[in-house]
Amino acid sequence: MNKLEKEFLKAIIEAFEAYNEFGARSNKKLIPIHSWIAKTVKNKLNANFKVYALGNGGEKKLDGKYYPKRLDVTVTKEDKILATISFKFVTANYDQNSNNYFEQLLGETANIRRVNVGFAHLLVLRAHTPYFDKNKGNLRGKQKKTDVLNEHLLSKYIKLFLDQDFPHKPEVLGIIVIDFDSADNCHFADLNELDLSDKTKKILNSELSLEKFIDRFVALCQLKS
Repeated sequence: MNKLEKEFLKAIIEAFEAYNEFGARSNKKLIPIHSWIAKTVKNKLNANFKVYALGNGGEKKLDGKYYPKRLDVTVTKEDKILATISFKFVTANYDQNSNNYFEQLLGETANIRRVNVGFAHLLVLRAHTPYFDKNKGNLRGKQKKTDVLNEHLLSKYIKLFLDQDFPHKPEVLGIIVIDFDSADNCHFADLNELDLSDKTKKILNSELSLEKFIDRFVALCQLKS
């Protein structure tokens, strides 16, 4: 595990702890990971670029082609928004909501790319994701089962990555699969233990890896400048 991966896991653990303490609806769970992404990107760009996120100068807002949108991580140059990263960390009930997440991503991508702003999406999934009953307010219900990540749940993203370049396709896509042990220690999941095709595992390990995601997003920012 390299330095980038170690720092990423540390930020994810902090985000997960905030999620457990403050609940799914609190943006406090986003600050550690959004801030880490922003600082990591900033360190790879020169001083002419500025990077904004929760915990790092605050979120930027973009009018968008169809509706205004608050951006998770934003890169600007001379006050012009060049590119943004949309971040999603699915902590529970992924099987139930996976199609909704995907449809939201397609709309968000088109809304931003159609105003000539670069768009990247980083998705963090758990290999074993708890499924909770609904509860009132911000309270978590009882865990009913555990959903195990499989080929079916990932196939739509693999197809999107392999698709031609249309406005609904993120210019940069990253998918990171993690897991937690019984003591809530976070680690990268062993993809060989999941029901995934060799093709999907290869794409996840190479084309959609964390390091490649960061490098490609930095290149996108430079291209847009």
